[in-house]
Amino acid sequence: MNQALLLGSVRQHELTEAAELLAAQLQAEIVARKKAEEALIVSEKLASTGRMAAVFAHEINNPIGAVMDILYLAQTTDGLPGPVAGYLEIADGELKRIAHITRQTLGFYRESVEFTTFRISLLLDSVLDLLRAKIKSKGANVQRQGNEKLEITAMHGELRHVFSNLLLNSLDASDENVKVMLRVSTSTDPTNGTPRVRVTVADDGRGINALALPQIFEPFFITKGEVGNGLGLWVSKQIIEKHQGSIRVRSCTAGLYRGTTFSVILPVSIDAF
Repeated sequence: MNQALLLGSVRQHELTEAAELLAAQLQAEIVARKKAEEALIVSEKLASTGRMAAVFAHEINNPIGAVMDILYLAQTTDGLPGPVAGYLEIADGELKRIAHITRQTLGFYRESVEFTTFRISLLLDSVLDLLRAKIKSKGANVQRQGNEKLEITAMHGELRHVFSNLLLNSLDASDENVKVMLRVSTSTDPTNGTPRVRVTVADDGRGINALALPQIFEPFFITKGEVGNGLGLWVSKQIIEKHQGSIRVRSCTAGLYRGTTFSVILPVSIDAF
């Protein structure tokens, strides 16, 4: 009798253990399926965002082209008063800036596979030109340091997206008269000794909360309230990693070192894409 009870107890224990194992496997499967569903939702959001960006860019480009043609006709009209000619020239310049932005938007959707060798300083010049109005409206003091002749082989348009986004983040997440430093320097990959370039974007703004910092590279994560869509840093990280590089961030919300610093490290040349 005691042996039968003992055997029954053992079997009950085995059944309980099997049930617990089955429950754990079922829970793991539920979690995995939920994560897969969340990833699918994020993927669809990203695809929808890209499609909308392309549609908006096309819709904006059409009237811009028509207005630029009209401006050209107006500028070539004889007998224009001096001030009017100046106004038309300003309007033409601003329209060209809008057209440049829409081309960048299309470039975000239609990824370019071409890469060239160019100076980092010229890339940063184009970024500053693109955000010139924003810099002026914020009263920002943007300074440059480093090697002005340093070259890199990469996708110019994609890296322009990266540094435009980083500079725009500094401007959006800061009060008036923010100071921003763009620094270009060289380094060496400790694993193989190959040369690298480091581009640092540092500001003395409000900084990023320590709790939010681990999530800033996740898609649709927003730290700027109603400003932005939460895709900028995620896209930037994908571009940098595709260029076989890395991005690091340090941020502090108080004290002497308040502000945010992003460091983008890229190989000077890319062996394989």
